[in-house]
Amino acid sequence: MKTIKRLLSYLRYEKKGVLIGLVCLLISTVATLTGPLVAKYMIDNVITPMGQSHVFNAGAVLLWVGIYVAVNLIGAAGGYLNRLYMKTLSNRVAKRIRDEVFEHVQTLPVSYFDHLPAGKVVSKITSDTESVRANFYVNGISTLLSTVVMLVGVYVTIFLLNATLGLVLLFLVPVMMLWQRTVAVMQKKYYSENRELYSQLSGQLNESIQGAGIVQAFQQEEKIVAEYEATATSWVEIGRKELILESYFSWSLVGLLRNFTLFGIVYYFGMQFIGGTLGISAGLLYAFIDYVNRIYEPIQTFMNVVSGFQQSMAAGDRVFELMDTPSEESGEELFTFDEGRIEFKDVSFEYTPGVPVLKHLNFTVEPGQTVAFVGHTGSGKSSIMNLLFRFYDPTSGAILIDGKNTRDFNRRSVRSEMGIVLQDPYLFTGTIASNVGLNNESIQPETIKEALVKVGGGHLLTKSDKGLDYEVKEKGMDFSSGERQLISFARAIVFNPKILILDEATSHIDTETEEIIQNAINVVKEGRTTFMIAHRLSTIAHADQIFVLDKGEIVERGTHDELMQLNGQYAEMVALQKG
Repeated sequence: MKTIKRLLSYLRYEKKGVLIGLVCLLISTVATLTGPLVAKYMIDNVITPMGQSHVFNAGAVLLWVGIYVAVNLIGAAGGYLNRLYMKTLSNRVAKRIRDEVFEHVQTLPVSYFDHLPAGKVVSKITSDTESVRANFYVNGISTLLSTVVMLVGVYVTIFLLNATLGLVLLFLVPVMMLWQRTVAVMQKKYYSENRELYSQLSGQLNESIQGAGIVQAFQQEEKIVAEYEATATSWVEIGRKELILESYFSWSLVGLLRNFTLFGIVYYFGMQFIGGTLGISAGLLYAFIDYVNRIYEPIQTFMNVVSGFQQSMAAGDRVFELMDTPSEESGEELFTFDEGRIEFKDVSFEYTPGVPVLKHLNFTVEPGQTVAFVGHTGSGKSSIMNLLFRFYDPTSGAILIDGKNTRDFNRRSVRSEMGIVLQDPYLFTGTIASNVGLNNESIQPETIKEALVKVGGGHLLTKSDKGLDYEVKEKGMDFSSGERQLISFARAIVFNPKILILDEATSHIDTETEEIIQNAINVVKEGRTTFMIAHRLSTIAHADQIFVLDKGEIVERGTHDELMQLNGQYAEMVALQKG
């Protein structure tokens, strides 16, 4: 019920469309219900008298046939306009939900995605919102409204024609409601499982595509296919159970009740006719039979969409579960940078409870200093950067910038004066300009060009006659790793951060490009605090401080010369790289 209320709340943005749709529905219903009354009048007052008098009145027949056709055309037109308006506003509502989900995903903490395959998130944004659109708004709501309006109209008309028959037929309502409730409870379990398995399929498909190179290199194609087929088999089995339940419940009871009701009406009035006590006309009998059919038609239609309605409920639950995930924006105080002095005070951190990644780190970085973190894989270097950016918060201890605890401030505002260059630079589909400036209108093309030239990427401007508008395809695969890194580095420069983080930014480029970037680093780090995670130790020889990490602890610290004289782990790593 909570999900239904939340989905219905979105209709408040489409009040005009809903009102027009309801008016069209009422016109359609009134016209449709008038049809049998017109036929009744024509049978009793035109056709029957002509049969008794043996005089054919063509004018009267044509008049009432014309009225009957006109009424039905009006009903059809009203129904068409109702569906048109309802489907149009349903598309707009679904777009609003999809936009809200996508916007919310952008505010979720990085930790949310640690154990959630990207395919599952994509499935919630696309597949689940589409199910809500099609099965709740387009089919569910419009069908439910038309069913309710039609049933009320039919029952009112039948009561006016024959109160006794109306009371008998009214008994069918609680029977159908109980039946529908039973169907809903049984179906929702299957639909929830269906959506979860579909999400797993999306996740597996996404991973297999992104990791296609690794899969083929290690000859794991058969294993990946087997895992996918196992999930697909489970999905098909759940789908089979859904179809069996849907087919059985949507036809059996409704069809039987309709047939039994029609049989009962014919039997009841037939016995009256035989006994000579029939108190109704042929036209009224026709109207009764027509209205009984009109009772079951909307019920049958609604029962046919119940399965889709349950699918939309399961999909809606998943969508709102994502939307209710707390975002990083929590109304905290905005952070303002002064000089950029950074302190780690007894900082410890765990991704998984009980498994420490960083242990009691204490260090201070003065404004304008360049510091480097080195260590073997898994020593905790990148985790320090994750904490600095507030992708995560320390398990214990505090990180201070200009004497202020970053935990007390809005996450985005803490990052506002930070720039980062990653080991594996990510380029978005677009242009060179959009990848450097990230479509920030305040960053002028000349600034982007200057940044590219400064980092040694000026040759990218001559890659084609399009210059900055040169097309960047998905992930920038038509650029070399060095070129992608240069674009990423220029991206950091144009935003002019007070704190610059270089996460092994030179590990995937050749020596010549490394020299170009190293020269750029020496220029851009002036006046800002720079953190470097280093793979190539030759790039950090001039750092003001070097911290050597081992299993999450700082085991050595000092300048390059001081650490070489210490002849410890750092000196050993330098010697290994020199060969």
